[in-house]
Amino acid sequence: MSEREAQELVAKADKKATSSSWFFNSTSKYEEASDLYNQAGNIYKMAKRWKESGDTFCKAADMQLKMNEKDEAANIFINASKSYKKSSPEDAINSLRMAITILTERGRFQSAAKHEEDIAAIYETELVDLEKAMQAYDTAADWYAGESSTALSHKCMLKVGTFAAQLGQYDKAIDRFETVANASLDNQLMKWSLKEYFLKAGLCHIATGDSVSAHNAVGRYCDMDVTFSSTRECQFLQSVLSAVDNGDINQFTASVVDFDQLTKLDNWKTKILLEIKNSIGKESSLI
Repeated sequence: MSEREAQELVAKADKKATSSSWFFNSTSKYEEASDLYNQAGNIYKMAKRWKESGDTFCKAADMQLKMNEKDEAANIFINASKSYKKSSPEDAINSLRMAITILTERGRFQSAAKHEEDIAAIYETELVDLEKAMQAYDTAADWYAGESSTALSHKCMLKVGTFAAQLGQYDKAIDRFETVANASLDNQLMKWSLKEYFLKAGLCHIATGDSVSAHNAVGRYCDMDVTFSSTRECQFLQSVLSAVDNGDINQFTASVVDFDQLTKLDNWKTKILLEIKNSIGKESSLI
């Protein structure tokens, strides 16, 4: 099958969609046009003409909307997004938004959350727009929570916390990390992750520059989980806090190196720690 065949199918579908005849009802012509657009979209897809494929699938979805076949329209918009994603992330997002609008109107929030998460992933990896990725993950988290999909909601919340901290929105990051930690206390499968959530939230507390609040937070984490005080993560937070309180860069550096030797620091923690280190430098330079 050739692209020329796809073009011919699109032309035929266009003509069918705009035709007017007393012996053809509108539902019939829109259904036939949608089928033709779908055929053309698949041919373009096989030819790796991703933009044309997505555009043509969207036309098929529009025909379904004219027939008030909203579920089918949503499915086709999602199909369009898969083609668009290969060449035009913005168009992929737009077609997913069309599907999500339909899904939420019909109360299908679990599906809507999944595709909102897809949008977040496009912003995260393709467009590298952390603010918009964070907003989309936040929406997905809310919708998953509303459908009692707790694990999926928490997964999205942790993404929000991660991006919020990278953007300097530490209060939002703290809220998300602490929310997931609190919900994990009585969950045997998730409890092993508590020290990681507390560590991330604690570093964000320190990064805000509010030492009193940071000390209180670490104490609260120890109260929430009696095993936390004996972990390397807790001892590291206390050591970093001590260095910040003393304005001691050398103590801070030694604490980081010591922790990193046994528990390798990832890029995210390294970035937050660099922010904290820079704040120590500013404070000590004023003395």
